[in-house]
Amino acid sequence: MMQATPPDGPEKTLVLNRRTAAAMAVAAILVGVVAGFFAFGDRGGAPDEPAVAAPAGGAGPGGTGPDHAGSGPLSGRTPSSPFGEYPARFEGDPGDRYPAQFSTDTMYPRFNPARRYYVTRCVPGKVDVKVRAAEGSSVTVGPYPARSGNFVAEARPLPGQDFTVEIETGGDTMQYEVRCLPADFPEWSYRLYGKAPRGMFLVSFRPEPIPTSRSWAIVFDQAGTPRWWDSSVYNTLGGQVLPGGTVQLARGFGDGFGQDVRTSQEIEGLDGRVIRTLRTRGTPTDGHEFVRLANGNSLLISYSPRLGVDLTSVGLGADDGVLDGEIQEVRADGEVVWKWNSSDHFDLTETPERWWRKLRGNPHPDGLGRDRYDIFHLNSIEPWGRQLVVSSRHTDSVVGISRRSGEVLWKFGGIRGPKSLELVGDDPYASYPLGGNHDARIVDGDVLTVHDNGTNLEDRKRPPRLVRYRLDLKNRTATFLSDIQDPEVAPTSHCCGSARRFGDGWLVAWGNNTAISGFGSGDELAFRMWLPVPAYRAVPVPGSVIGADLDRGLDAMEEGPPPASRPVRPFRDLDTPQP
Repeated sequence: MMQATPPDGPEKTLVLNRRTAAAMAVAAILVGVVAGFFAFGDRGGAPDEPAVAAPAGGAGPGGTGPDHAGSGPLSGRTPSSPFGEYPARFEGDPGDRYPAQFSTDTMYPRFNPARRYYVTRCVPGKVDVKVRAAEGSSVTVGPYPARSGNFVAEARPLPGQDFTVEIETGGDTMQYEVRCLPADFPEWSYRLYGKAPRGMFLVSFRPEPIPTSRSWAIVFDQAGTPRWWDSSVYNTLGGQVLPGGTVQLARGFGDGFGQDVRTSQEIEGLDGRVIRTLRTRGTPTDGHEFVRLANGNSLLISYSPRLGVDLTSVGLGADDGVLDGEIQEVRADGEVVWKWNSSDHFDLTETPERWWRKLRGNPHPDGLGRDRYDIFHLNSIEPWGRQLVVSSRHTDSVVGISRRSGEVLWKFGGIRGPKSLELVGDDPYASYPLGGNHDARIVDGDVLTVHDNGTNLEDRKRPPRLVRYRLDLKNRTATFLSDIQDPEVAPTSHCCGSARRFGDGWLVAWGNNTAISGFGSGDELAFRMWLPVPAYRAVPVPGSVIGADLDRGLDAMEEGPPPASRPVRPFRDLDTPQP
């Protein structure tokens, strides 16, 4: 079993905090004292940009220089650097490595000529841009004229808006974009350990305090930079960017369990415009899964109620209710063209006693007070040829079902039966391989990947893992290939989580832990990201959607008058002593 451990060498860290201007310095000091976090530049351009080599000794691709991109200067602290100390007035910039450069107190990532896109805090609608341009180079900030030297220009974008910085050096001109984060953009932190797989991914969550916060869907790139976002008053359990350049978001009302009839799957443009709202028919929609099929239809799920069930065999009543897992294939017009329900294929004996101990104390009453018990808990669907691969948390199993007949063709994990596959290989948890599993996918033709939560197994101390098995349905085997754990940030996992192929590596959201880990092609730890609360999943953005597409979407969502078209205040010259 592979456990993620940082490689030798310096760790690379970023912390961005939401604070008012008055509290920025205090927040940054606390971050530095408590965590000692400093940011490091990514090792390549953004996903839509060419990887441009930095000057010798730089912190571009393969570089190791530290980045500071927090919410304000770290008072009294000067980050160490192999290139010497930073001058205090440019704390956080890359020193003399580049002949021309710019920064703000909160810009992320640190300036690198190879990276064209940055974010910053700019409440209440302005931001000081500090510039250093050697003789023979010049920098243009927004509407200010180009000039050389060490100076500050005040940009005037509102939150959500962007401004440009243009650098001319050595006869070449490069343009950079800096976008201001919304005033209530959530906190996050990022630490780079090695070469990160290239790509972008979407997470969704609702920060605390929940009664007064908004839900956020955010696309980050492999360097931890926010590239797109959308916020809503509705709960957003899960979401993803779809190949056509639209976004799917699960909109809920007060819980992550789909029993409110208003719950829906929304399809919106990158500009935030709602294109379509989809719901299951005859039973409330649940937000745990959404799959867009090649024919344009969508797979939606529901926890379908069934009353009058005899549950005396599991210590409950003779006339109780259950919630079955249901899949509906829905056309764009809302018409249901195919349906599958777990009650036709699973009985009570396939929900292990360990789950019944929990379920007996956790009924889901309907509006009339009738108790229903979640005996299947469907949480993912993966099309695989003429089958659907389905993950069921409360049976600790993954099953393959026929698209034509709905028959269960095979089962892996959980209570063994005639359809169970034989586990082959050195799985360290071979006696009970899955526990509370999520996000079952197929990669490389026949490899099953699962986010195995290990919920309440091994005396409740089993860490979650990304686990991979090669399926051989002809010989009825599942051969263990490998697994990855990161117990330092995810010692246990009660629920949720995802494990996805990400570039040439892997991306794992560790269930109800706030950490997300990226791994390289050899399963080595590449980065970690921490959110303020757990995200249900981290879902890679399709390669057909690039940063420019996301940027245009944010441009369309900009509010308020555009930034001033002429300088509002004169340059502040940093080469001249200030009174």
